[in-house]
Amino acid sequence: MRRLSLVGRVVVLAATVAIVVVLIVAGALVAIISLRHAQVRESRAKDVTTATLRVENIAFDLESSLRGYTLTGSPRFLVLFGDARKAMPAALRHLETLVRDDREQLRRAQATNGFLHDYVTDYAVPVINIRRFSPSIARSSVASDEDKRRARDIRGTLGKILAVEQTRSAARAAHARNLARTAIIVGVIALALSAAIVLLFGAWVARAVAAPVRRTSEAAAQVAAGDFDVRVEERGAGEVGALVGAFNSMTRALEHGRQELIEQNERLRESEEHKRDLISMVSHEIRTPLASVCGFTSLLLEREFERDEERRYLEIIDQQARRLAGIAGDFLDVQLLEGGGLKLDRAPFDLVELTREQAHLFFSHSSHALELEVPDTPLVVNGDRDRIAQVIGNLLSNAIKYSPAGAEVRVLLELEDGGARLSVVDEGMGISADDHGRVFEKFYRGSDAASAIGGTGLGLAVAREIVTSHGGEIGVESETSRGSTFTVRLPVDF
Repeated sequence: MRRLSLVGRVVVLAATVAIVVVLIVAGALVAIISLRHAQVRESRAKDVTTATLRVENIAFDLESSLRGYTLTGSPRFLVLFGDARKAMPAALRHLETLVRDDREQLRRAQATNGFLHDYVTDYAVPVINIRRFSPSIARSSVASDEDKRRARDIRGTLGKILAVEQTRSAARAAHARNLARTAIIVGVIALALSAAIVLLFGAWVARAVAAPVRRTSEAAAQVAAGDFDVRVEERGAGEVGALVGAFNSMTRALEHGRQELIEQNERLRESEEHKRDLISMVSHEIRTPLASVCGFTSLLLEREFERDEERRYLEIIDQQARRLAGIAGDFLDVQLLEGGGLKLDRAPFDLVELTREQAHLFFSHSSHALELEVPDTPLVVNGDRDRIAQVIGNLLSNAIKYSPAGAEVRVLLELEDGGARLSVVDEGMGISADDHGRVFEKFYRGSDAASAIGGTGLGLAVAREIVTSHGGEIGVESETSRGSTFTVRLPVDF
């Protein structure tokens, strides 16, 4: 080294620094490329998982709609079955396209295709046809066992696809961590060497090369630890600047991908929870009225009764059928509200007349006492009369339902601050303070009400949407065991 000229020493030092920088850049680039490859593979695994879950959801929709139709005979379930059947081929093709380069996964996807096709053509369609002329056969244990067996085959194959993708994803993540760890080690060693050489080579090299690489290495360690929000200041010469920019681009892409995956998983979780709640609610709420309708209808068909007794049975059937229609109407309203399809047919109407009409309708056959206080003059508002009647009817129905027999229900309508104020006051079980903020949520029912009285938990949610769509507001004041007061405020001049 001493025999070399200054130029030779600078060349040697520059070559040494260049070698060190090349090692640093190469190691970091290898880590970045490997991480990008891991990201691509992870994205593919995510797509396969999403496509598999989509097929699984379709299979679930087919099973649940078929089960619903065999139990109820409702054409609505046939519509749901048809929608799921139409969506099935595209979902299966998409899954097979994603796994076409993987022989085993493609075989499983094709097996799933076969299972689903056989389920629809060999089982579901015949059961639907049988249900039309023999409901008992369609609901028999033999049909149910066959449904479970076929569903088990479908879920088992889809479960294997998901398990394989999860195993591969875990292995790829471990490989990426190893690469990142190796890159960090190499970077740390290279940084130590470059620091010693940079002391001889000058402050410029230290400022232009070592510092940016050190920051990138530290940021890579944070990324390896799961912190994708880290960013490196984009400063440095040549390859170092490119490295920093590439690293920042990678972390932004990783953060975006992770956020998308989290949001997608959250949507899938909410969708599954909603489906479970919906199925549980429907099965629980329609069982009793449906049993009453079927039982009394069978009695009327099989035996002859006195006219008065026959009329009493028909009234029970009518009452339970109306209850079923109300449940179906609530679910349809929620579907419209969630899809943004609620349309108001606005026209001027007398709110006093509508309140009297609804009160007479609900209390004409009730043992509860009604105290009705309404203005003597008309109170005209511009809105959807049927929807406002639905709100008033829901509040009156709840007041009767949650009050003891013979209790008094007060209905007050008055003009207040330029708007209409309607209050329904009952002497029922009341609502606990913890439930005040949630009574207007879909499917939510207080613990006391849920255990004592049936219901879907949809009426107040629908009522709130209708009232707010009219520019009004609805609220509740209640205390446990002391009754409740529901208040609706509507602007008179919309």
